[in-house]
Amino acid sequence: MTPSSLFASGVSTDGSYLLVRQVLRLLRRLRQALDEPLQAAMKLGTKEVLVRAAVMDGFDTTSTVAEYHRLPAPTVTRIVTKLANQGLLERVTDSTDLRKLRLRLTPEGESTRAHTRAVAQDIARAQLGHLPAKRVNAALLALKDLETALVPSGKENE
Repeated sequence: MTPSSLFASGVSTDGSYLLVRQVLRLLRRLRQALDEPLQAAMKLGTKEVLVRAAVMDGFDTTSTVAEYHRLPAPTVTRIVTKLANQGLLERVTDSTDLRKLRLRLTPEGESTRAHTRAVAQDIARAQLGHLPAKRVNAALLALKDLETALVPSGKENE
């Protein structure tokens, strides 16, 4: 049963609930569509790409990456270990607090940055390229509005 058929069937539904279900279903489909080609091209899945991107964006500890992506810290630790084993990032002791480890891209991680983005863009284009730009932009704006509505006040820049 689709969201529109739920409305048409007379089943009492909450539009917010249907929106959440639809977004989660879309997320699963996008991850499925991206994971296999990313694994084949880069030996990285979507979570590895997201963690690496967070480090590129300045989130330099496992806990800040986990908080940013709302992932469990042990999952991020496992992903960081995988990326470190692939030579894409490294853990560096913080000079001001020797108990803390900072994350940073290795030279290889930096050099593959553009290639990763190009591969991801090619995959996205292959999956969504048939859609008119106007429709894609409208969906992007709607998703940004939804995200803004979900961000607690005072945390807009996280």
